[in-house]
Amino acid sequence: MHCYNLSFGTLNLLSVVMAMIRITLILLACYSVTVSADAPDTGFWSFQIENDVFGSGDDRFYTNGFEITFASIETPPSFLKEITNRVPFYRKGKVGVYGYSIGQKMFTPEDTQQRELIEDERPYAGWLFLDAGIAHVFEDSGDRQSINGLLLTFGVVGPRSMAEETQKEFHRFIGAEIPQGWDNQLHDELGLNITYFRKWKRLFPLKGSRQFEISHHGGVSLGNVFTYASAGVVARWGTHLENDIGPPNINPGFPGIPAFRPDPAPSWYFFAGIEGRLVGRNIFLDGNTFRDSHSVDKENLVGDLQFGFAFHIGDVRIAFSNVIRSKEFEGQQERARFGAINLTFYTN
Repeated sequence: MHCYNLSFGTLNLLSVVMAMIRITLILLACYSVTVSADAPDTGFWSFQIENDVFGSGDDRFYTNGFEITFASIETPPSFLKEITNRVPFYRKGKVGVYGYSIGQKMFTPEDTQQRELIEDERPYAGWLFLDAGIAHVFEDSGDRQSINGLLLTFGVVGPRSMAEETQKEFHRFIGAEIPQGWDNQLHDELGLNITYFRKWKRLFPLKGSRQFEISHHGGVSLGNVFTYASAGVVARWGTHLENDIGPPNINPGFPGIPAFRPDPAPSWYFFAGIEGRLVGRNIFLDGNTFRDSHSVDKENLVGDLQFGFAFHIGDVRIAFSNVIRSKEFEGQQERARFGAINLTFYTN
């Protein structure tokens, strides 16, 4: 349970600022290595935050994640084009988008005040990562679309992810209890993943300007961080649904793209969906790949229920969503629940 003390005289604001500067510098260094000097000036900036305080209100399980993405509809870099050329089942079309993301995720057990290792609870773990992704609409008949995408992820699990510093300094800032068990977190390990998804959409016009859309999707992810196969279905109801395919999520999650069709007329939609994943590996439950570490017996079948609302106006989209995730390991007492806020805007 949270125990908040909002006496800001006791907050170490300098520590908060320094921790955030350190994280930002690391992420920007990764970004500068990947993005070439002739990167496009126009595109989409997306800011995603996911936190359990928006869902269960507790610090436990998947407790926080954030992701910053730049996406463009201009010609993709040669290395992404070459990768898609070598993937036999990847299909290209006239409309495509590519982008880069930097982000961080953190995981904790339910009891964060115990210093000793809690063997039957989820391990402490952090994940600092960089994504490079590409997606194409390869079939478009107006009321039907087919989309596929490929995501390459590189990062680090363990103390170098700086998840411990992020959580502790933020808790000091808001006056919450400081987690005590981070000494038991997973060891440092480089992570590499490749994820592919395919999505099929069908749009149905309704009375007035309203529309209804049903879509189904499938995907697979391979790597030492995540290995899984996924399938799901999403329904949307609102106006101008053709302007996007839905807001993004931090992987793993429902496929979305941090790009949309700007429109001066405001539009909105509600969305809800369900996804199931057959999990072969989850480093945040299975523990480190090459070293002994804390681990728990994971559930091989995991399901997500997501629902939310999105609003467009001009060059801006904002979306709010909530995810209820089934139990991920044996002995887990409650389902995980977290919320997400996404802000995406177009710059030209």
